[in-house]
Amino acid sequence: MPNPNSILIIQLRRIGDVILTTPAVEALKSAYPQAQIDFLAERPAAEALEGNPHLREVLIYEAGSLSLGLSWMSRIRSRGYDWVIDYMGNPRTALLTALSGAMLKAGPGHVFHRWAYNRRWLQSAQTQYSAREKVLALRSLGVSREGEALPRLYFGLGGRPENLMGLIPSSRRKTRRWPARSFVELGRELARRHGCGILVFWGPGERELAQSVAAGIGPAAQISPATPTLKALAEQIARCRLIVSNCNGPKHIAVALGIPTVTIHGSSDPKAWTPPHPSHRSVRKEELHCIGCRLNECPYDLECMNGLEPRRVLEAVSSLPAERVGS
Repeated sequence: MPNPNSILIIQLRRIGDVILTTPAVEALKSAYPQAQIDFLAERPAAEALEGNPHLREVLIYEAGSLSLGLSWMSRIRSRGYDWVIDYMGNPRTALLTALSGAMLKAGPGHVFHRWAYNRRWLQSAQTQYSAREKVLALRSLGVSREGEALPRLYFGLGGRPENLMGLIPSSRRKTRRWPARSFVELGRELARRHGCGILVFWGPGERELAQSVAAGIGPAAQISPATPTLKALAEQIARCRLIVSNCNGPKHIAVALGIPTVTIHGSSDPKAWTPPHPSHRSVRKEELHCIGCRLNECPYDLECMNGLEPRRVLEAVSSLPAERVGS
């Protein structure tokens, strides 16, 4: 099969998943420098691709009526892509891929609608960091890339971090939410040990939570300003020398900005969502029989979150190399 001159990557959502696709974009551009690469994503996740030098264009997908869906199929087909790579693998993206007219239509081989693809990949036998897994999927396309697969943002944010540590106490899923009281205890101790300010982050509908955590910590803490765009959120995260977070989208922004992180896991798998890198740590109650269940509802009173002591998170912070967190 000839090398591609044009490639479309599909990862419609979410912010974290789009960010975690950036190493695959870079790997494709490195393997096929002549290829023009486009990326199909929805807002606000598409904002994560702003300024990416490996992309020609970011196409903003808008879901809606049947006629709108048909127009997208026509639009993609009219562009004449040589390759379409569907990282999302849901029925909608599979259909877009199948009808794209591309010579090579690649996607996951473990999904029901794998019929849409003429080149399929299987997940690794051992759990890999998600960004690495996306790069490994490209081996079936002749793309081999060794070493780290760390995501990157290209917002051009400059300057050094301030004497701040950031806390992100929110998550869409309640099985991934460490209690606010635990973030309060953690924040107090971080401020005491490191002599730093604490910046508590929040998004839509989360301001009250952030205010309660900051108030509980005391004078050292403040809530972040409103961040109406992903870039605005990244600018605030870049102020911090460390981020402690639940497993959520903003944590991936921190990783992509090169900010050290400590991620609190319960139902989620740290091997999949925290990179194996000296600047990043994960904390989880490994002794629980149900840990890593991947469920959104818990039959055990959320013991993985409610029973995780702040001291364990503090130990993870302390295990980071001092030069990486500026302490």
